[in-house]
Amino acid sequence: MQYARLSATVLVVLIVLLAGCSGGGTGTDGTPTVATTAAGEATGDSTQPAAEDTAFDATDASQQLRDAGSFTTTWSYSVTDVDGATTSVTDTYRVNLDANRSIELFATDGPEADSETTTFIADGTGYTRVEAGGQTLYQTNDQPPAVFESATGRASSLFTFVESDIQYVGTETYDGVTVDRYEYSDASAWSEYNENVSIAMFSSDTEVTVTSFSVVVLVDEDGVGRLTTWTLDGEAADGTPVSAEWSYSLTDIGSTTVEDPDWLADAQAQ
Repeated sequence: MQYARLSATVLVVLIVLLAGCSGGGTGTDGTPTVATTAAGEATGDSTQPAAEDTAFDATDASQQLRDAGSFTTTWSYSVTDVDGATTSVTDTYRVNLDANRSIELFATDGPEADSETTTFIADGTGYTRVEAGGQTLYQTNDQPPAVFESATGRASSLFTFVESDIQYVGTETYDGVTVDRYEYSDASAWSEYNENVSIAMFSSDTEVTVTSFSVVVLVDEDGVGRLTTWTLDGEAADGTPVSAEWSYSLTDIGSTTVEDPDWLADAQAQ
């Protein structure tokens, strides 16, 4: 099995984002087909790929996404703390640059946070609907043309940091395209860079030991990171288990449409 240098950030971005996000897993359209194979094994070809063929190479996707004209990003995060409570955040952003419109759904779920905020932008005007505490509020305002940067911002520094090896596993199908799968696992890496953050994630006053940390990255033939996930498990001093998951995906590149939400008339009226 070949190994490749991880020339892209997985850990620094996690540290930055831990202030409020994560999740691991994608919806039906984004779920990878479990057809991962070590190179050569699926076809019976015992020849291993050359190192240069399996080297990790994920590029900044900005230009490809602009050229495609539309895309969907989904970012999610969840954490289960020492009290057994799970809090999650999900942000789905559908962007159609050609039509100059987008729609974003930002949802939180947990014992102290349960809300949905949807922002629809069309031709420079933003319409926002907030549902929280049994109430629905609307807001309308001028929206500067920062849709693209807002949608891709969480991935912009995704590949910049770590001197750790990520392992090429094989190929699989994700969102209808063939992707290379890379995996990385090293609990000590998280502990080294994130010890204080880990404690804050799961409890304000209980020491937590990270027992496992793994990363999966799926990269398409254009070098676009289609899916990046990490999962983390740990335990408190008394053995109580804790866990966290984070995910960022790019799907429906070139085929994303953005329709008027069914609440648009209500927002315009208010």
